[in-house]
Amino acid sequence: MKNIQKVSNQNLLFPFSFVFQDTKSPQRELSNHVHDYYEIVYVYSGQGTFFIGDVFYRMQQGDVFLIPNNTIHRAMPDKDNPVTSTIIFFSPTLLYNNPVDEFFSYIHLFEETKKFNIYQISLPSEAQQKIEKQLLTIQQEITNEELGAKHASLIILHQIILDLYRIRIKSNAKSRIYNSDWITDILAYINEHLGESLSLTELANKSLVSTSHFSRIFKQKTGIGLIEYLNTKRIIKAKELLLTTTYTVSQIAEKCGFESVSHFHRIFKKYLKMTPASYRKSDKKTRNT
Repeated sequence: MKNIQKVSNQNLLFPFSFVFQDTKSPQRELSNHVHDYYEIVYVYSGQGTFFIGDVFYRMQQGDVFLIPNNTIHRAMPDKDNPVTSTIIFFSPTLLYNNPVDEFFSYIHLFEETKKFNIYQISLPSEAQQKIEKQLLTIQQEITNEELGAKHASLIILHQIILDLYRIRIKSNAKSRIYNSDWITDILAYINEHLGESLSLTELANKSLVSTSHFSRIFKQKTGIGLIEYLNTKRIIKAKELLLTTTYTVSQIAEKCGFESVSHFHRIFKKYLKMTPASYRKSDKKTRNT
């Protein structure tokens, strides 16, 4: 599974990472990856394509991309005009979750993003100036390491999330979705039929192309082979079912489209270095501590 990278932050006391104004060429950009953290990407300049979940977006100045946990994504900067961006990685456990307002919660922005598959917010110029100042302040707090720097960074992060939520609510503008012909349709089809046995031949026939053409274009557009993509999507769904339902491992294997329970065990352990049962137990243990 060399095409999928699982990104994690090992600082359990403060699960927060910040990459300030980084410019990446296509060669330096991470391949498709998945992580348990939330991610906010702000674009200062440059252009490119962002593949998130099963959607392609055009990237340009003033764009914000919200990436919920367990979401496949990959940025593909233009060769001649690479993207400069700031990235915030953080655990949802850092977000304030006291329900003081029944109409808003900080985590709700990411839940809606995932539910409706709308990962992009294009900021007006005034909002661009504000978030750039906020990101600069976080960078200064982290660099200077003064008393309360981590708290200060989290306060600013919460304000950024609130600002983005308000902009999304007020804006009726459509995201700049990049239509990649039949690939867009087939990604949506895969997402809707993940519990079924999906073969290369079946998907190529549905796309009205040959299997060789399908494989080549699929990997060219998404940066990942079909089998790796299916396995990763199924593992993401399996993780969710393990943590949110009482389905048996056998039932989850079937609902996620794995050939058998043994196949499910093998792929799950390959990706997460533990069995499905161990993953479920470890989450319960974490919740009880």
